Amino acid sequence: MINLFRAEWVKIAGNRWVAGCLVWIFPVGALAFMLVVGVIMALSSTAREQFFDAPTQWTEQAVAVWNIPNNPLGRLVLLGFTAVVFAGEYQWQTWKNVVPRNRRSLLIVIKFLALGAFIVTAFVLMSILWTVGTGVLSRIAGMPYGPTLTGDVLADFAGDYALAAALAFTSTIIAAGYAALAGMLTRSILGGVLVGFAITFVENLLAPVLALIGLLLDIPRIVHLYRLTPGYNLLNVSSWINSDKAIEWTIQVSDKARYTMTDSLAFSIFVLAAWVVGLVGLTIFLFRRQDIAS
Repeated sequence: MINLFRAEWVKIAGNRWVAGCLVWIFPVGALAFMLVVGVIMALSSTAREQFFDAPTQWTEQAVAVWNIPNNPLGRLVLLGFTAVVFAGEYQWQTWKNVVPRNRRSLLIVIKFLALGAFIVTAFVLMSILWTVGTGVLSRIAGMPYGPTLTGDVLADFAGDYALAAALAFTSTIIAAGYAALAGMLTRSILGGVLVGFAITFVENLLAPVLALIGLLLDIPRIVHLYRLTPGYNLLNVSSWINSDKAIEWTIQVSDKARYTMTDSLAFSIFVLAAWVVGLVGLTIFLFRRQDIAS
């Protein structure tokens, strides 16, 4: 299993241009931003006042980085990358070389795990660069950069950071599930990207669609189905991590029907877990029955 994971990691990293433009661009971009801003602030007192008009905290900076892979735009970037990884196996016909020597179920699971670990590693690096860089900029601006390291601070930070990283991993697995199913259907990278994007856009537009259906069929409560989508629950968990409260999502169905959705952290974690298990399970089910040679 370790050798299979290592092989998948090498294969993913081997797509240098794709990995560089869609994944490594985040830590590299963070480093470049800090360097440019640092030079500007060192040369301009006005810039120092404008960039840091209030103290900032390293705990917030480290966790805030993880909002990128969990928001809708970040999910599209991850979807593009995962589509290349999964659909590329069909387009480049590499499945034929590895499937006969490995169990299909194990191969799919390892591929999902390697993809998730690859993305998490990139954003761990980005969070380190961003947090350290913000500390340097704070020093240049003469602003405090708390909080002070204590046992309670580290415990709270570790919990939030681990949950944020796990959420990014979950977002990657869901994107990979979309990409895997699209790749099986189209057997091409472009088709996988387009179908995956279409699924994501439909998911994001589901709230107004459900509102319209509820209005036309006089069943306004159907909008609550939106609470079961990955996008809503990813944003809800992010809100719990960043603000310690649920996201408030209001949908107006008619003049008399207006619903505000606020769900617990446990609810969103359960829904996301169900999506992960369902997508991975469906991918395994279809892949075991697919003719790779065709």
